[in-house]
Amino acid sequence: MVASSSSSDQSPPQHQVFINFRGIQLRNGFVSHLAKALRKDGINVFIDSNETKGKDLTVFFSRIEESRIALAIFSSLYTESKWCLNELEKIKECVDLGKLEVIPIFYKVETDDVKNLKGVFGEQFWELAKTCKGEKLDKWREALKTVTKKLGFTLGEMSNEGEFIDQIVREVVKVLSDVSTDQIIVGEVKEIPIDNPCAGDDEETPDSPPPPLFGIETRLKQLEEMLDFESERTLTIGVVGMPGIGKTTLTKLLYEKWQHKFLRCVFLHDVRKMWKDCVMDRNILMRELLKDDDVKEEVTDLSPESLKALLLSKKSLVVLDNVSDKKQIEILLGECDWIKKGSRIFITTSDRSVIAGKVDDTCEVLRLSGRDSFQYFSYFAFSGKLCTPEGNFMNLSRLFADYAKGNPLALKILGVELNEKDETHWEKKLCELAQSPNKTIQDVLQISYDGLGQLQKDVFLDVACFFRSGDEYYVRCLVESCDTVSEIKDLASKFLINISGGRVEMHDLLYTFGKELGAQGSRRLWNHKGVVGALKKRAGADSVRGIFLDMSELKKKLPLEKCTFSGMRNLRYLKFYNSSCYRECEADCKLNFPEGLEFPLDEVRYLYWLKFPLKKLPKDFNPKNLTDLNLPYSEIEEVWEGVKDTPKLKWVDLSNSSKLCKLSGLRNAESLQRLNLEGCTSLQELPQEMKRMKSLIFLNMRGCTSLLFLPHMNLISLKTLILTNCSSLQEFRVISDNLETLHLDGTAISQLPANMVKLQRLIVLSLKDCKKLVSVPECLGKLKALQELVLSGCSKLKTFPVPIENMKCLQILLLDGTTITDMPKILQFNRSKVEDLPNLRHGMNGLSSLRRLCLSKNEMISNLQIDISQLSHLKWLDLKYCKNLTSIPLLPPNLEILDAHGCEKLKTVASPMALLKLMEQVQSKFIFTNCNNLEEVAKNSITSYAQRKSQLDALRCYKEGNVSEALLITSFPGSEVPSWFNHRTIGSTLELKFPPHWCDNRLSTLVLCAVVAFPYTQEETSRFSIQCTCEFKNELGTCLRITCVIGGGWIESRKIDSDHVFIGYASCSHITNHVEGSLKSRDNQKCVPTKASVDFKVRDGTGEIVNCGLSLVYEEPNHVVIEGNCNENTSRRDLSIGESIVSFAAGLLSDVLRFVWIGLVFFLAYGFARFFH
Repeated sequence: MVASSSSSDQSPPQHQVFINFRGIQLRNGFVSHLAKALRKDGINVFIDSNETKGKDLTVFFSRIEESRIALAIFSSLYTESKWCLNELEKIKECVDLGKLEVIPIFYKVETDDVKNLKGVFGEQFWELAKTCKGEKLDKWREALKTVTKKLGFTLGEMSNEGEFIDQIVREVVKVLSDVSTDQIIVGEVKEIPIDNPCAGDDEETPDSPPPPLFGIETRLKQLEEMLDFESERTLTIGVVGMPGIGKTTLTKLLYEKWQHKFLRCVFLHDVRKMWKDCVMDRNILMRELLKDDDVKEEVTDLSPESLKALLLSKKSLVVLDNVSDKKQIEILLGECDWIKKGSRIFITTSDRSVIAGKVDDTCEVLRLSGRDSFQYFSYFAFSGKLCTPEGNFMNLSRLFADYAKGNPLALKILGVELNEKDETHWEKKLCELAQSPNKTIQDVLQISYDGLGQLQKDVFLDVACFFRSGDEYYVRCLVESCDTVSEIKDLASKFLINISGGRVEMHDLLYTFGKELGAQGSRRLWNHKGVVGALKKRAGADSVRGIFLDMSELKKKLPLEKCTFSGMRNLRYLKFYNSSCYRECEADCKLNFPEGLEFPLDEVRYLYWLKFPLKKLPKDFNPKNLTDLNLPYSEIEEVWEGVKDTPKLKWVDLSNSSKLCKLSGLRNAESLQRLNLEGCTSLQELPQEMKRMKSLIFLNMRGCTSLLFLPHMNLISLKTLILTNCSSLQEFRVISDNLETLHLDGTAISQLPANMVKLQRLIVLSLKDCKKLVSVPECLGKLKALQELVLSGCSKLKTFPVPIENMKCLQILLLDGTTITDMPKILQFNRSKVEDLPNLRHGMNGLSSLRRLCLSKNEMISNLQIDISQLSHLKWLDLKYCKNLTSIPLLPPNLEILDAHGCEKLKTVASPMALLKLMEQVQSKFIFTNCNNLEEVAKNSITSYAQRKSQLDALRCYKEGNVSEALLITSFPGSEVPSWFNHRTIGSTLELKFPPHWCDNRLSTLVLCAVVAFPYTQEETSRFSIQCTCEFKNELGTCLRITCVIGGGWIESRKIDSDHVFIGYASCSHITNHVEGSLKSRDNQKCVPTKASVDFKVRDGTGEIVNCGLSLVYEEPNHVVIEGNCNENTSRRDLSIGESIVSFAAGLLSDVLRFVWIGLVFFLAYGFARFFH
């Protein structure tokens, strides 16, 4: 279902009228009265007073294109203005194309003077003509000639202006009415006589017309490309996809279209059913292949040699439909030695593993686009009519189409069921689908579910009920039965889940189907009433597999018995959380255990308990299978008593457990990868036994104010160590030689150890506000990988003896707030402009200073040089219309604009797209419009790289309070908002309600997405853009409104061929500052939610917003993984955005770096000016 509350569509302004006039003469008189009268009748009017001062006047050309009617008002001073005539020229152009009606108005001038350029009107025109070229002059005269031929109005010197305006308004209303009637559009759809689009459906009756197959042409073309008739090999092609996606329809259509090229053809329907009914035999296939041959004997009577000889004499086209087992293929096809070369075999299946090793190529049938889904559903919902739904049915239709997520079977079934039903029934059905799928759809999905083994069924239901969307590695660790078998991959091969971009996702149909199955038998509990009942009664406790309880739904505290969990021996997943506020601002946990708690569980893998009320986990708890332990804001003093074996424990979060003072219980957690101890203010030391944690990658101790020292140890895998605001820590020890990120901000250290030189992989070292730091060692100059060194606020630091000339990777050096007198010298890099390009076939190593590279419209390029990534200063890469380009390798780290529009064969991009670095820039754009063969993996790589890059760019925008443009925008073909967006809806407006504390200082990036449907017929334009307006309000009366552009802005004109996804990433720093500032200004910080409204609009171009989405990206726990490349050594780090933002912002305000940046900006501006001259 839609992940956010829906809203009705907001249509663009209708019946627009553009007024062309001489402003200095008429603006404040006649035109102002005319505009007022038109608006009084509900007519939208464009006049130049609506536009922002200082804009380029060519913006009015787009206003003309948007309008239905133009009023050309000719007055005595009209021909003094070139602009009036340029507008008239554009009006004439639109009139000629049939896109605009024009009404001439002769204001106190003779019509003959205007038509024949006589009198004062003509004299001024010929005077103006002296300053113009002949071509422009001819266009003006032609425009005057065309427009003045139209029927219009004439106002004389003695006429009544009020009556005159009334006449004009009446005529405008009449024309607009006629235009509206003429422009009712019904989509033209090619109807193909073929059985319906879903395997297993009954065929249409002979008397009924076949349904139109929306979107079939694209799918068919994709499959036809695999036929490869030029090859004489026998090709076997698998056609795969989820149940109901249209595999049978597609192969049937291909079969009927191309069977004439083969002498023998057979379409074997529903092989799975034949197998189930025990009627499947290879002789059936042979008999069908030979039915047109003059063979007198039965197939069974022929000898194997004779049968083989007959079959090898002619090429065959064979389709095996709905195969469910490899044995079926083996029985029907054998070794394929009886099939003549040049034959083609198609196998359709909903299980990719069935055809593994059996086919030469595979075609995955993808879901229908948003537009095709809507049209297909509407066709069946409105009695087979190709019409546009009216009123609220429009919005409801879109919601049903979105629910089906492009599955033709679901779209048809839902449409037929809703046909001729009233609006109330539609709304009721929509609510029902959120809880349970349609019975017919359920029966189809049940077939796939019944084909699973018991372990696979359990994992499918666990994912549907508890882990529908998440990191693939994380979900696998939680739900799979063992390390040697991957039920997650098995489910993906059967299209019951989707693995894309390293994430597990589940289709809405399968999600509601799985949740309904999961709710049966009380094995998986998430409804608070069901959970409370199970906790109190304990009946059937031994069958309970998972419990998720949202404590915000509990109205009062819930006392429970000591033995509540004693019978739940099979419990694997337990989560007590608060969806309205992750801190749960109430004082105590709502679950009470007055007599203590028995917890004799050993199957638990996932334990999340917000504000755990006891001092430690019960003694009888056995964590041998525990994988993820989350006890935030708990009362624990130690994890558990003594030491326990935790061979599978990988993630531990004990953040803000202010009474925690011991960690010795985790000494055997050798598989632990992430440990979050932030805000554990009573913790004084780490146990020496932590040295056993050989897998620990991330350790966060921010705000552990009692921490006194670090033990002597070497955690070989540790890459990120955060000790920020450990205010009692006076001495730092190196506890890992492989650190990449080290935050010591706000500690009490006075110096760094000399063995810091061992940290040769260190990328970030932050010592902000170390008030007692008096010196830094020279050995820091030997840290060759260091990119960021922050010493802001180290008020006692007077010298900086570090020789930074050896620090080739250093990008950020912040020294503000220190007392250093001798500033280090900054090396100057060669930024010369490259005039001539050497032969690209010999590599690009000699072009390291290149800033802009244009390879557009080069049809010889199929691949780019791998070493293009070494163009470290490259800002702009233009690959437009490289029609044979198939892949893009690793890109330069400083690239700001990549334009790959129209690369028709482009399929893949590098993952990651580029190596990430912090840098100063205005905006980045990665454009993949009309790259219609771009694979899903490539799209995921683009969005993943864009998200990480935008978080880095957010550093630059900290506290600037300006987000008029997105930090980064990207676009590519697609018809749906990516599934990882937290909030999605149909249409152009999102209405949201965020919980309290939603924008704590971990919020780094606002991600905005719009899916735009473009008309089939359109002109090329460069004025297309998507504007997003966000408004945030809370109950305290605070309101913040921001606007940014997330798409368009192209230099050259272009046309978009299909639905496209546009994503923009914007900094959230000013939002955080505004909201938190308003709360702190109150007497106390109140726990209040925030309402948000997000509105998307297409401006200055054609297209319609059909879907939109929003996602909030936080620093923790989703840390940013950055890959840097220094001296050809690649390293990785976990970047704490919150830490870096504060440090970076402070550096920008320092007096020293202010002058450095001013000089750099001047230098760059001069260099760019020379370069682009």
